[in-house]
Amino acid sequence: MSAMILSLYIVPFSAECSDHTVGEVDDLIGGIVSYKLGQAGAGSTEEWLGNGIAEGAGTATDWYALTLSQCGYTDLSAYERSLTEYIGSNNISSATSREKYALALCAAGSDSSYISDILDSSIGEQGMMSWIYGLHILNNGYTCSRFTAESVVDTILSMQYDDGGWALFGDYGDIDVTAMTVQALAPYYHSKSSVRDSVDRAVDFMSRKQLDSGCYQSFGSLNPESTAQVLTAVSALGIDCRYDERFIKNGNDLIDGIVHFRLPDGSFSHTEGGETNETATVQAYYSFVAFRRMTEGKSPLLILDNRRNKEAPQPQTEAPAQGDTDDVKTAAASTVTAAEEKQSSTAKTAVTTSVSASKAAGTQTAATAVSSSSDTETAAVTSAHAAEIRDEEQVSKGSYKPKVIIIIICSAAVLSLILLIIGKRSFKNFIFIGIIAGAAVILVLVTDISSPGEYYSGSKKVKENAVGTVTMEIRCDTIAGRSESGHIPADGVILPPTAFDFEAGETVFDILTEAAQTYGIQVENKGSAGSAHGMVYISGINYIYEYDFGDLSGWVYHVNGIAPSRSCGEYELSDGDRIEWLYTCEIGHDLNEVYEQ
Repeated sequence: MSAMILSLYIVPFSAECSDHTVGEVDDLIGGIVSYKLGQAGAGSTEEWLGNGIAEGAGTATDWYALTLSQCGYTDLSAYERSLTEYIGSNNISSATSREKYALALCAAGSDSSYISDILDSSIGEQGMMSWIYGLHILNNGYTCSRFTAESVVDTILSMQYDDGGWALFGDYGDIDVTAMTVQALAPYYHSKSSVRDSVDRAVDFMSRKQLDSGCYQSFGSLNPESTAQVLTAVSALGIDCRYDERFIKNGNDLIDGIVHFRLPDGSFSHTEGGETNETATVQAYYSFVAFRRMTEGKSPLLILDNRRNKEAPQPQTEAPAQGDTDDVKTAAASTVTAAEEKQSSTAKTAVTTSVSASKAAGTQTAATAVSSSSDTETAAVTSAHAAEIRDEEQVSKGSYKPKVIIIIICSAAVLSLILLIIGKRSFKNFIFIGIIAGAAVILVLVTDISSPGEYYSGSKKVKENAVGTVTMEIRCDTIAGRSESGHIPADGVILPPTAFDFEAGETVFDILTEAAQTYGIQVENKGSAGSAHGMVYISGINYIYEYDFGDLSGWVYHVNGIAPSRSCGEYELSDGDRIEWLYTCEIGHDLNEVYEQ
């Protein structure tokens, strides 16, 4: 394997190549680690591994654990114990999630039988990604009774589109899925001619899709995650993006494309000018590590150094064609990805904006939409529930502001009296107290804190300047009957088709917020909205959250049957629009989505 990685090769060179140095990439890696250490309050990477990363096993830190294992950290015992406990106490229904956890255990040096045991029930069970993840595990030397690496490779090759790419669905290749597929196929590039031909077409596809800035866009949105996937893929193939003309556009390479989204604290944003995004940060992190390993002649990211099973199965070897040694630099294996996590936070899932009504009010109180054989009855029940909450909380309750202002004034007076008693009678002390009290009063006057009862109004807004009417419904048909949760209606209907007036400039976001307030439906966002009309991400509606039913699950929205490529905070409405919020278990594949062109 090492001989293959270190073998001589010929790649196309560009007369205009990047000036990035390995040291600069090391600084980018170090910046991310420093940011995460600060976020976790850890004094060292070892402390972070033993505490913060271990605590997030199974939910938030798996890709950091795996990447650190490829950076030379071998003691992941605390993380392994935590992940094993998480797996044992949760029903992991998603095939790709099971495979992801198996890879993480492998990276931690675990000898758990779980790694092999889940293969028969997981490979190919959840579409394209479960084939890719399954091949990653097989590439690390594990076996199962139903599949071999050879059979999985052949299946993946048969799924390539005419444009050279792969995708989860549709008629054209997707840049992320294509890059992830190349990562899994990379070990077979020189030993299997069909893989070589297929990967060459995929490399051309990825080259064509690259923009002048060096980065990529997915579903109309520029983002660093897609670029990180390509950097990981070409590094698995041994391609140094700094010098290969296929991945240098207008003087910018893949590293430039990712760095474009770097923030001053070392983290990365998902959108241009956006705030820190966890998925963008972790994918940038492991793509830089994949690149660094390539420059050091090490195996790609997902041939895991800590794995217990050191003998990876060898694919059937074919006689190399003349000139194979002049092909793209080979790779020994593939690299793991966090694609499903990314797709829940990007425009690809079309999951976009909202507010967290209940958490903004500091409570978990919210009403759920009750299923009914009558759509009208359902809406009436939810509205009545919201009204009940409002009435209970507003009994004998006036505005909170006068009371708070009185408390502030009295507190200032008491503090002043204390200063007089203890002899601290400097005029400056009393001026300071007055300034603080005045600032507090102003803050109370200009802010408006709503209780759940006030937020869930139970009645529609009166819009004197309405320019039209739209309808909106919220459904979770894909998971009806799959859980005992009381928040999932038996018929999957959270809000039946309901009419809303709208004013000029209002968006899908505005109507969702209005529906939440009117019918007592809990809506929660994850991350920072930036503004009401920004790129934010809905993590839950009616207490049904992303990832509840697998790594590809979450909320998407449609307008007139089309999945827009824009954030719902950017989608301005037209008269007669029909809005649907739907829960998907396969990022829209189970909804037969049609995407906006």
